[in-house]
Amino acid sequence: MYKQILHQISEEIDWMALTPLLLFFIVFAIVIVAVFAERKSHIDYMARLPLQDDASLNEPQS
Repeated sequence: MYKQILHQISEEIDWMALTPLLLFFIVFAIVIVAVFAERKSHIDYMARLPLQDDASLNEPQS
């Protein structure tokens, strides 16, 4: 009885393990593409953000 249950579950576990793995790689690829597609000026602005005063935050950087 247990062998039959484990055999039946083992067929479903393959898909249950593969689906999150594929989802992870798809999200990872989207994040990598988004990072490399971002403008350098925006990345520099975000890098300087913690170092700026509150008054200068409203001024857009060119």
